[in-house]
Amino acid sequence: MSPATRLRALVLAAAVLALGAWPTTRVATVLTITALAALAPLVAVRRYRPDRPEPWLAISAMLACWWSAIAFGHSAPTVAVTTQALGIAVATGLFAVLFARQRRAAPRDRRRSRREVWGRRSDQAMVAVVIALALAQAVAGALVPGAPWSVAFAPFDLVLICLLLRFTASRADLGPSMRLLVVGGIGAAVYDCLAADSGVRIPGPQATQNVVWVAAMLFFLAGTLHPGMATAFSPARLTRLRSESARLLGTAPLVLVPVALALLDSAAALPLTVHLAAAAAVAALAIARGAQTIRASEGLARRDPLTGLANRRGLRAAFEDLVPPTTDPAHRVGRLAVLDLDDFKHVNDTYGHETGDALLVAVAGRLTDAVGASGTVTRSGGDEFVLLLRPGARDVGAVLATAFAAPVPLAGLSFGVRCSAGWVDLTGASELPLALADADVALYASKDGARGRATGFSPEQREQVLGSLALGADLRRLVAGDPAAGELMLHYQPLVALPSRTVRGCEALVRWRHPERGLLSPDTFLPVAEAQGTAAAIDTWVLREACRSATTWPDPDWTVSVNLGRSSMVCPDLAATVRATLAETGLPAARLHLEITEHDQLPADAGVLALHELAADGVGLALDDFGTGYTSVAYLQRYPITVLKLDRSVTGCDASPALLSGLVGLADALGTTVLAEGIETDEQCTRLARLGVDAGQGWLFGRPVPADRLGDLRPLPAGAAPEG
Repeated sequence: MSPATRLRALVLAAAVLALGAWPTTRVATVLTITALAALAPLVAVRRYRPDRPEPWLAISAMLACWWSAIAFGHSAPTVAVTTQALGIAVATGLFAVLFARQRRAAPRDRRRSRREVWGRRSDQAMVAVVIALALAQAVAGALVPGAPWSVAFAPFDLVLICLLLRFTASRADLGPSMRLLVVGGIGAAVYDCLAADSGVRIPGPQATQNVVWVAAMLFFLAGTLHPGMATAFSPARLTRLRSESARLLGTAPLVLVPVALALLDSAAALPLTVHLAAAAAVAALAIARGAQTIRASEGLARRDPLTGLANRRGLRAAFEDLVPPTTDPAHRVGRLAVLDLDDFKHVNDTYGHETGDALLVAVAGRLTDAVGASGTVTRSGGDEFVLLLRPGARDVGAVLATAFAAPVPLAGLSFGVRCSAGWVDLTGASELPLALADADVALYASKDGARGRATGFSPEQREQVLGSLALGADLRRLVAGDPAAGELMLHYQPLVALPSRTVRGCEALVRWRHPERGLLSPDTFLPVAEAQGTAAAIDTWVLREACRSATTWPDPDWTVSVNLGRSSMVCPDLAATVRATLAETGLPAARLHLEITEHDQLPADAGVLALHELAADGVGLALDDFGTGYTSVAYLQRYPITVLKLDRSVTGCDASPALLSGLVGLADALGTTVLAEGIETDEQCTRLARLGVDAGQGWLFGRPVPADRLGDLRPLPAGAAPEG
């Protein structure tokens, strides 16, 4: 709603209130605004199409009944009382809808804490006390000689006002439509309370207090016609509660009810001591509720909200209990283990984060049961858990074997959980940050190995990890252009046609001349580059340098092959980078071959469009190391492959001829050439050529050399020994 529209609405509302306050126009205004409020839900339902139209139809019926009660209050009292009662019945039903018991959205395996249940019970007790007091006052007022029977209704109207205020304070996101309706309901209850306490149950439209009724109808009208009415009664809005501490504000109106009832008891139906006793009871429950909320908040500060396990703060408390300051520094007091779920990201990506959360809850339960009373299980974040085990507890490996011996059933699926762990022994001299760091180092060792195992910490592991971290820091400096970090350089290995053994191109292989570690192979630093996000920059440097070098080679027909890692494959600028490099260096597109070297599963759309565009330009595409990792047959369908490079594991002397023949036949059917890697002997080369392999690469034809030695490459006849 624009500011101008809001201003016009406020002016119109003020005008209607003025008409309702003026005696001459009051009757027409009261009846007209009530009729409009009763018709508005029907119009809004037709216009906004809410998912739950029933509550709006009920509001229309309720207001229509009350319009009839006001209109016939003097002329037909029986009709007025009957329709008023019907309206109250409908309002009671709506009130029940608002306060319907709903569970908060949370993982199904999460157990409600005892404090949470006690807090709900104390809220219910406060409501019960104020309703009982209102009921006692209504009955006592009706029995007072000479008191009008209508005074029995005023206490219930007051309780209704307080409950609506409590409802508003406890919900997190009611939306503008429902908030306007609640204000309208409070206004209607205030009007009814004033009318009943005056001794007239159903005043006519000319009554002075009808200005309050007009205001209430304006709020009903605004809430009904607001576009937010389409979702006002949705469970998502009605059941979304505030935090426990914020919901405590909802009890404030209940505390004031006994005092307000005492002031409203004009007939002195109940002794003042009854109101004071009720006020004391509600106040005591409210104080206890506040104390419980504070304790619950303190508990939540040490608990993971998803699994209910201790969090990092809770871990600190448990560690201090296990390793008190007075412990002998040399005395072993237990063991700390850091656990990490293997392949958990795959669960989130494939089945969604809700399934992932449910799996974490199930894993927390399994670990808690496996550890039992001999330790503490905590969740430090993500899919990482920390165990604190007392002396005599089972080994970490045994805990894992017990916890994950059987798959975890979730939503009709079965998840086989595998968990890697690193552990360290604790002594009286142990400190939590250092123990966690050592256990993390051992966890890295488990991850680098077979996974799914538990590894104890050793100082040698720390040296390896620190060495890897130092290498990563040097790599970042290298990519940033710091000359003190060394330099990248390219070596080229020949790609040879079979059976002629003539050179048809070279593969560019990157090396890092490190100032302290010497010449490093790509297997040493490229995985680190992928992990820290610098691999794409290295690939771009290799591409540019290789293309520039290829323009100076002795044979202008030789191709140059450049590897693409995972970061380059998922880069949205891959095609633009390659085209810019070819334009800058002047290398023809047909002389460039790109090789997919990723051995971890790529996203289904990684590089597909870019590589098809480059293939249309004439760039060749090779599938490297075929037969290992995730280089599956699906890649042959996904990408425009022109060269199938067979891994050395399937081209060795012990390779099956039937397998090689089948792979050659597959390549022929797809229109691609076959290149065998790892050719080291003359006999191996002859056998591969006989089976139909088109080209080869390996030490038989030459080891990787700098660009200035490529002029020495010559055809290698059968039986000749390779150089270098």
